[in-house]
Amino acid sequence: MAHKEEMIDLHGSQVQVLSGGSGTPLLYLHSAGGEVAWLPFFEQLSRDFKVYVPAHPGFSKSSGLDKIDSVHDLVFHYVDLMDALGLKTAFVAGLSLGGWIAAELAVHHPERVRKLALMGAVGLYWNGAPKIPDIFAASGPKTRDIIFYDPKSELARAVMPDDPSTEQLELAIKAREATARVGWNPYLYDPRLLERLYRVTMPTLLIWGDTDRLVAIEYAQEYKKRIKDSRLITIEKCGHAPPIERPEPTAKAIAEFFKS
Repeated sequence: MAHKEEMIDLHGSQVQVLSGGSGTPLLYLHSAGGEVAWLPFFEQLSRDFKVYVPAHPGFSKSSGLDKIDSVHDLVFHYVDLMDALGLKTAFVAGLSLGGWIAAELAVHHPERVRKLALMGAVGLYWNGAPKIPDIFAASGPKTRDIIFYDPKSELARAVMPDDPSTEQLELAIKAREATARVGWNPYLYDPRLLERLYRVTMPTLLIWGDTDRLVAIEYAQEYKKRIKDSRLITIEKCGHAPPIERPEPTAKAIAEFFKS
């Protein structure tokens, strides 16, 4: 199905947005990996929804990182972007960093989120929480080992090659800098989010890879415990990035949940 790429002027900042499909809008918030490309996952979802894939400020072609100092700034950013796109409400899905942003959006503006899907979401901390490996210090091959169920697969090596191109390196450096603006200290969590999850009142689907070496399943269980109307599924033979490593079952689960 055809899709398009456009640049949206948002109060002086440029936001790269991919979109395709038709139907009820679905806003996808990407991970720190910056998956701003029309992936098979988005193609499958676009059969049932109008899918929007924006690049966060500082990622890919989007500007505006100078206006971002915390995850709460990103919440304001996405409310403004939804307004600019004419989306009063949308289904919202997010992976990892994007899952954290999606959860914060649902906490602060539940009226804008029809249903929520969180995949491998960071954002939480509690005493005894499993440690999340340091993605800022890890090398490319080490990151690949952390992210993928099978880090030696052709897919894993294509997404995170041993010898990345100059363009891939530049995008990775931008992504790391942009992630650090909101997730460096404290490391990938909001101290207040855990106690505010009661505000997430919309139906919520939690999707975790069964071999997530970055964000342990305990984080999914904590989200599930705190969000009243939520359920958790795991994707077999999958690491931290279900939309990338197992797009078909992940898109199917989300589509069925959002349409139910």
